[in-house]
Amino acid sequence: MRAQGLPAEAAEGEPACLAADIIATATTATAPLFHAGWVPPGTHVLTMGSDATGKQELPPDLFPRARLFCDLPEQSRRIGEFQHAPSGAELIAIGEVLSGRVQGRRESDEITVFDSSGLSIQDLYMAEAVIDALN
Repeated sequence: MRAQGLPAEAAEGEPACLAADIIATATTATAPLFHAGWVPPGTHVLTMGSDATGKQELPPDLFPRARLFCDLPEQSRRIGEFQHAPSGAELIAIGEVLSGRVQGRRESDEITVFDSSGLSIQDLYMAEAVIDALN
């Protein structure tokens, strides 16, 4: 990444999480990648690797401390990261935020988590955009 002009450096998990405003994960993990205590107030966590039963990137004890957003709650609960969330956890569809029906981040020190397990309509939209760009 540095060779391409991006300021990047390798770091251990705990100091990297503690220093980050945004933590993004995109792995095939089946166990948490870091500890919930490493996520400071105000952090946004984006996870996109959990897209099948049994996959997991985040520590479940992070969820009670955070506001939980996802593409589609039913899908996230079934195959996404929130299959590991408590059964009563409120999962908010990101479309509700984008449409203005639900507020996103409410306080600057609120931890937010977005689980992107993906929707086929997103793939179709991106395919259309790529095709349009090529024409």
